[in-house]
Amino acid sequence: MMQSETTPVADHAATTPTAVPAVHVNALNTAETEEAVESAGVSKTKQSKSVTFILALFAGAFIGFGALFFLIVTCDPAMTWGPKRFVGGLAFCMGLILVLCCGAELFTGNSLMASNLAARRISLPALVRNWVIVWFGNLLGALILVALIAMAGTMGLNDGLVGETAVSTAISKVTLDPVTLFARGVLCNVLV
Repeated sequence: MMQSETTPVADHAATTPTAVPAVHVNALNTAETEEAVESAGVSKTKQSKSVTFILALFAGAFIGFGALFFLIVTCDPAMTWGPKRFVGGLAFCMGLILVLCCGAELFTGNSLMASNLAARRISLPALVRNWVIVWFGNLLGALILVALIAMAGTMGLNDGLVGETAVSTAISKVTLDPVTLFARGVLCNVLV
């Protein structure tokens, strides 16, 4: 019979620094979530106007990138409706992921700052100031991206199908009745 060798196991907990997890999961309870949202809203009102505006510019462009990716992947006429919507939804998420990863200021997310106002942690003028800066920053970021896309001829890709998809998507959105448009806007923002 072979005798097995054993090595003593050192107590590494006392000799090595605590490891920081590569991924941190924010598993917060309801009160902690409320506090985190309110703290984030307060810090947004304390950012300088220029920083807020630049972060909003980026967010407008990032969402535009997601929309462009949606158009590019959904312009294939061979794809049926269901898969086209599924793949398009995944493609659009790229814009939201960019906003989150880069810490950009998106008006949709900043609308949640109304809870800060209700909790009296920020003032109405601070809220309105943030919303105005972010809304116009998002708009300008999107418009700059539109100009770049137009100059690059992106709408002519895939024999013009990207442009045709953009036009048909726009038409389908502006021809909706107000109630349907409002309900879809609410659902979209809940998902964001």
